[in-house]
Amino acid sequence: MFDSGALSAPPEPPHFVPFASDTKRRLDRTSLARNPLAVTLPRFAQWLSLLLAVALLGGFVQPSHAQTNEPIDSRVVEATRDIVAARGPDRYTKLRVLWSLWEDTDPDQVEQALRSMQRHPSLDPSARVYASLLSAYARRRRGDLPSARAQVSALRFIDQWMVAGPFDNEGRSGHDRVFEPESRLNDPVDPQLVYEGKERQVRWRAIPHAFPDGWLDFGELFRPQERICGFATTFVRARDDKARVATVWLGATGAFRLFWNGQEVLSDGAYRTMDAERFATTVDVKAGWNRLTVKVCGDALSPMLTVRLGDRQGAPDASLVVSADAVHADDAAKNAIHAPSPNQARITIRAQGAEGSIRAANAPARRERDPGQVRGAIDRFEAMTRGKATPEALEAHARYLMITGGDDPSMHQARDFAIRAAEKAPTIERLLLASSLVEDRNQQRTWIDKAVATAGNDPSLELLLAQARLARGGPHWRDAVPFYDRALAKNPDCVEALLGRVDLYNEAGLRRTALGMLERAIERHPHAVGLLRVYALQLADLDRLSEAQQVSARYMAYRFDDVTQQATRLDLALAQRNHELAQHWINRLLATEPGSVHRLNDVARAYTNMNMSDKAIQAYQRALELAPEDTDTLRELAELYGRLGQSEQQLRILRHVLALRPQLKAVRDLVEHLEPKQVRADEAYAWSSERFLPLRTEASGGFNQRTLRDLQVTTVYPSGLSSAFRQVVFQPLTEEAATAARDYAFAYQADRQIVQLGTARVYRADGRIDETIETSEGPADNPAIAMYTSARIFYVHLPRLEVGDVIELRYRIEEVSQENVFADYFGEVQPLQSSEPMRNAEYVVIAPTSRKLIFDVTPLEGLQREEKEQGDVRITRFFVPSVRPILSEPNMPPWSEILGHVHVSTYASWKDVGAWYWGLAKEQIHPDDEVRRKALELTRGLETNEQKVRAIYGWVVKRTRYVALEFGIYGYKPRRASQTLARGWGDCKDKATLIVSMLQVVGIPAHLVIVRTGLRGNFPSQPASLAPFDHAIAYVPSLDLYLDGTAEFSGSTELPGMDRGSMALVVDPEQSRLVTLPDPSAQQTIRKKHIRATLRADGTAHITIRHEVSGAIAAQWRLRYHGETSLRDRIGADTAQGLPGFVLDPGNAGVEAADLENIEQPVRLRVSGKTQSFGRKQGDELSIPVTPSDRYVPRFASLSQRKLDVVLPYRSTVSETWTIELPAEVKVQELPKPMALTTPFGALRLEVRHTGNVVEVDTNISLDKLRIAPNEYAAFAAFCEQIDRALQQRLMVTRKQP
Repeated sequence: MFDSGALSAPPEPPHFVPFASDTKRRLDRTSLARNPLAVTLPRFAQWLSLLLAVALLGGFVQPSHAQTNEPIDSRVVEATRDIVAARGPDRYTKLRVLWSLWEDTDPDQVEQALRSMQRHPSLDPSARVYASLLSAYARRRRGDLPSARAQVSALRFIDQWMVAGPFDNEGRSGHDRVFEPESRLNDPVDPQLVYEGKERQVRWRAIPHAFPDGWLDFGELFRPQERICGFATTFVRARDDKARVATVWLGATGAFRLFWNGQEVLSDGAYRTMDAERFATTVDVKAGWNRLTVKVCGDALSPMLTVRLGDRQGAPDASLVVSADAVHADDAAKNAIHAPSPNQARITIRAQGAEGSIRAANAPARRERDPGQVRGAIDRFEAMTRGKATPEALEAHARYLMITGGDDPSMHQARDFAIRAAEKAPTIERLLLASSLVEDRNQQRTWIDKAVATAGNDPSLELLLAQARLARGGPHWRDAVPFYDRALAKNPDCVEALLGRVDLYNEAGLRRTALGMLERAIERHPHAVGLLRVYALQLADLDRLSEAQQVSARYMAYRFDDVTQQATRLDLALAQRNHELAQHWINRLLATEPGSVHRLNDVARAYTNMNMSDKAIQAYQRALELAPEDTDTLRELAELYGRLGQSEQQLRILRHVLALRPQLKAVRDLVEHLEPKQVRADEAYAWSSERFLPLRTEASGGFNQRTLRDLQVTTVYPSGLSSAFRQVVFQPLTEEAATAARDYAFAYQADRQIVQLGTARVYRADGRIDETIETSEGPADNPAIAMYTSARIFYVHLPRLEVGDVIELRYRIEEVSQENVFADYFGEVQPLQSSEPMRNAEYVVIAPTSRKLIFDVTPLEGLQREEKEQGDVRITRFFVPSVRPILSEPNMPPWSEILGHVHVSTYASWKDVGAWYWGLAKEQIHPDDEVRRKALELTRGLETNEQKVRAIYGWVVKRTRYVALEFGIYGYKPRRASQTLARGWGDCKDKATLIVSMLQVVGIPAHLVIVRTGLRGNFPSQPASLAPFDHAIAYVPSLDLYLDGTAEFSGSTELPGMDRGSMALVVDPEQSRLVTLPDPSAQQTIRKKHIRATLRADGTAHITIRHEVSGAIAAQWRLRYHGETSLRDRIGADTAQGLPGFVLDPGNAGVEAADLENIEQPVRLRVSGKTQSFGRKQGDELSIPVTPSDRYVPRFASLSQRKLDVVLPYRSTVSETWTIELPAEVKVQELPKPMALTTPFGALRLEVRHTGNVVEVDTNISLDKLRIAPNEYAAFAAFCEQIDRALQQRLMVTRKQP
């Protein structure tokens, strides 16, 4: 089937140029949206065509093929007219709309229109530069690279740089962090000076002249490429060496800071994709050399940069000279600014939600930009949409951000502006723009439905296309067919509809029908680039390869820059052994992307294939000049040396690769294969069978199984990634244990780890040794609670085991991801104890001496610790010769709390942990307009903070389902609040983030809190680490209130039992702190019950029960009884368990419930019914229950003695009143005895009143202590016994004697 993905345009880089690197790596970096809504413009009548174009463009030159009388495309005419008619920054958007027509119409016409625009007198200098840059890229697409690059150079884009990096930008923290190069901007650049970068030391270095197209791509220069900051610096002077005023124009992928002569003059904290002319500032060029430095910080995308020098008005300034030669450093240092000059304002762009804000300050006191100060597109758009913006301004800003990639994904400005514009003055275009920018499919449908209602019976072409796209995104893709057909009926030449229909034909298996449709379209539009590309792919899919190549050649005449096609054609030439043609495509690749490491590697592989090893090595070396630490290049170069028989060179490079990325298992395995066989350092700690087999005959001690050897050796790499080697030797001692032991299982994280099973042996009693090679694995998901994670379970299937067999397993869990998603953190908790005897336990950590590890060791009898340094590694060893087992006890603490263990972490403080998590989560909290709207809607009319918190909390817990998709970093990182709101589901951290975001909207500060729940027990507070936590909630400081967004049936003040008293970290951007969550008193979790029974002479009784439940247990009651249809059956069955034979009264008389959906009020239920046998007969007497049915000894104190704490789920109180009305024929024989008891564990109060024929018994039991230590257990057990004796008392009645 034809791949629908092939119908999309080839990827574009952040400012309209083909990617300067690996297409796959940068696929998401495109800022030129292919969504036609980004370029939707009103359609005008055909008669406006040529005459109007000439009038507007001041001499629009007819394309070369116009001799065939082919008319100018009306869309080109319309786009050019719109450019001239536009005002202010909207011209950048309109120019991009014109540029986007390259794929859908005649490219020659687009190029000619751009050339006209680059000299049009109505455009300001910056807009003319923008048009000229697009015109240069049009030449680039046609293959006229010298002219294109000469034009870019004439526009004064800087292409000479020195760079330093990468530096750390985890959690987007790097933009505000002052790295060492920043602190030395007033000093001369010193290429020998070493800085601490991300993962390793870095220096300033000059880069080859490899970026001639107007941008600098740090992703081609630095490793790692993601979540990094980089610095670029160069030197500028006037040709006549006289002082003057100049302008600097800048665009970046990521946040940036611009420094001129050491003084910061421009910055933007948003993480946009790159576009030219986004930002501008004025600078004073002093006599001599001046230093220009830019710091750019990228997140998931590698940072990129484009910088242009202009005159005072913004036109290209040819009087300025640029050089990146460090010999100018001393001269430039003399011009370092220690105070800002009059012409030099420090401009900071800070996007603040949909409103946005720009602060232009002439440091330190001046806050407004000088009237003559130049302004980039972002600054000008922000000025238009600040305050009470018009719908037109909002729409224009939204379109600019969308089509140029100018929207920080965490800010949602484009979406917010579009929605505001559509709400203020709805038009079909604005409604469709909003639909294209919302995150959720249901929200898309809502906006499209509004557009349909607005359009009436005559939907526009754009509306039909939007409906088709919506249908394509659903489960029934055929629903798009009628929309595409109606669109083609309106405009038979609509490329999007044509390609959509072709795609659907292919999905239906009608490939020849799709081809026929393409052929007819190509006949009408022989120069349409997008159609040519798909036509070639369609022919190839039908094995009409010769025709496909011909069409592809026509396509590539207009897309010389399509390096993906170039690489494909190179592969084809190599397959055909046509070396001359292969060299042609090699030359073309190198000419198109001289600064692409990926393409240089393509070229090197091609030369290798052509047996031209010297040229292959040269290509690899050129790639390494760009990115010296690119391990892919190094590995390929090493492989080439290996083929050439140069094993020493190969090993030298492979060792260098391991120094850079020690977690690369394949490289390490290759090095071990090439070198003389050596035991890996971690495997040297494993015991041989001669050492552990003698232990098999020791006394068993009555256990089902024992471990003879438990070893883990963890090797920590400088990045914080690690490799864990395990040796486990165990012995089943009973038939049951032998059967259970046949499947040995352990977990690993499939998104970043791999498992390597080394040994799986069974040592039989008769001396035989059996090996096993059978393994399997499966997900570790929990569908019962909608939790799906990256974790998987690896199973080793052993052969049939006999009692006394010894099983040895050796395996390794390797972290193999390219980078550590937790910055450079390493931490783990390694148990050294079990519920079975361990004859020997050992834990070893091998780490670089450069990494400080902090250890915490729980007290364990016989535990020994050794530490030593060997070269550049430190080895820390913990071992126990014999470890006593911990036996299970009822109500014991969780195993994760009580097992002896070693906890290791690289974090020095909880502040550091909080800072990392804040960096991970802060952008996710940012509210968009939908979050703001919902928060304001929920709190409208509410006066107090308490009311607002209850409203927001209640909506989140009730209206967002718990679904946990915890893959990769999203096991820790929350999703955006706006995303959770739109989807209507999320996990604990997603819900907490939404609560925090909404509360901040209504002016109530709130924080995220990560929690170690009671399900995992207590944990030492040191060292600081990520290891303890398994949950996330929210905290409201002003109310000292913690909110668990997953507690669907708990009120805002009813913290769930698993959270109470738990260890938690409040994530505060200023000062994160470790806390213990509240543990409310027993009086705040109360189960009240009032039973009124009217006993009849025949032994039957009518009973009315009133329940009132609040606190930690209220959620269980709401969950049990909230369904109206099941309420009666459930409460009837539950009541009958305590009162055998109980039958509810019919209808509503039997059950009455308060609003159980209102989680802010206690649970209240009234139950009425009768029983045929109230109490039980004992001879002539009737024994009637009048106390709670709970029994405390079986529940909490069933053992005679304990070694472990008793853990209660929460502090609680039971308050129960029985009122018995006796018939006249019956008298009281014996009353329960009153009792009052107060202990450190709680209290008991039992009161009895007998008045006339009414007996009333009040029982109140409180449990005030959550944990009872073993030395307190005897007293606690005695307390439980006293409670049970009190509760076993009954009311004894008998008939009166006549």
